[in-house]
Amino acid sequence: MKVIENIEHPLLFNNPVVAIGSFDGVHLGHRKILECVKETAKEIDGESVIITFEPHPQEVLSRHEDFFRINTKKDKIDLLRAENIDNLVVMKFTEELAQTSFIDFLQQILIDKIGVKVLVMGPNHSFGKNREGNFEAISQIAEKYGVTIKVISELMTPEGNVRSRKIREFIRKGELEKARKLLGRK
Repeated sequence: MKVIENIEHPLLFNNPVVAIGSFDGVHLGHRKILECVKETAKEIDGESVIITFEPHPQEVLSRHEDFFRINTKKDKIDLLRAENIDNLVVMKFTEELAQTSFIDFLQQILIDKIGVKVLVMGPNHSFGKNREGNFEAISQIAEKYGVTIKVISELMTPEGNVRSRKIREFIRKGELEKARKLLGRK
């Protein structure tokens, strides 16, 4: 896996299939997204590209005292590498980036710098200022640029939906077996 931490200039990917997120925990739900990215890239003779953020957006925006990361940056990179992703783009998350509209992020980063062909999203995923870039909003803009949006269903388990927030709750409460089930590992 190629790790890229500087996207000042356009990157040269072949038919990039992209997913965006914090990927904290690289849990079972994340792995469902990663599988879709890899399968779609294979179908269109492209490359899988994951965009993640450092530091975690919660560390910049919310500053909740009880927030903690499930994985360190190094652990996250190692977990993503184990998933056989072609490329990992690590963007520095700042308050300025948080103020970027989803339209500008789509145009300036995903289209101009990454050259996205397919964007894979979970059903509740959104990005851009105030999380305005949901599936419906992004689809309207992406179509003009020939970008396909692929939405995958949320992964459900007997413990409920698989989300990093829920895993953090289980860890905080000492319910490590429940956290392990959602992570798919210890």
